[in-house]
Amino acid sequence: MSKQQVAGWCWVLAAVLVPVQILVAAQWPQPYSWRSHLISDLGATMCGTADAGHRTERYVCSPWHVLANAATVANGLTLTLGAVLLWSVWPRRRSGRAGSVLLALGGMCVVGVGLTPWDRQPDLHNLLALVQAPLQWVGMALLVRATWNTALSRVVPVATAVGLLVSVAGFALFLDAVGGGASQDLGLGLTERLAFDTLTLWSAALGLAWLVSDHQPRMRPATHA
Repeated sequence: MSKQQVAGWCWVLAAVLVPVQILVAAQWPQPYSWRSHLISDLGATMCGTADAGHRTERYVCSPWHVLANAATVANGLTLTLGAVLLWSVWPRRRSGRAGSVLLALGGMCVVGVGLTPWDRQPDLHNLLALVQAPLQWVGMALLVRATWNTALSRVVPVATAVGLLVSVAGFALFLDAVGGGASQDLGLGLTERLAFDTLTLWSAALGLAWLVSDHQPRMRPATHA
């Protein structure tokens, strides 16, 4: 198996985070709300009322939080490894390499999120999550340029445009909801998932497109940007 194929599988396997979230949520002694609870609530080590007295007050108890955090770390590692393996193979090296670097950095931020449960290290956890999103957005956009006029150009621009639109809009709605804006009616959990789970689904879609496309013979280093 070539390193390009390994990279594709890494990005596809990043989607394991989604079924793991469903499994972990099912273990809650009280129902986990996909609309009202945060993604990070699945990895919280506490059992009790979170954000007491605030608009976001909710009961949190995730017996399988270790699995949730491990899956988050795995998600970040697979994104990073895939980006590293693809660093040197883009037809347009400068944009491809820059995109790979940003995606790798975003992946390491996700690793940090999994290693710092929000109820134990909230400031660092939130900072890493907030930094990850813009890093990946810019990296995604650069990969559109890097794959232009290849077989992947039939997939990457569309997938990336949809992913960026949904993720950026979800991010804005999430910040508005956290601040008590009108988006709060949509739910913190829903808006957060639009912002962050979309990024996971994008990487999985791109990894799958890489594996099934016939582009690999063309994906060789080139001298142009």
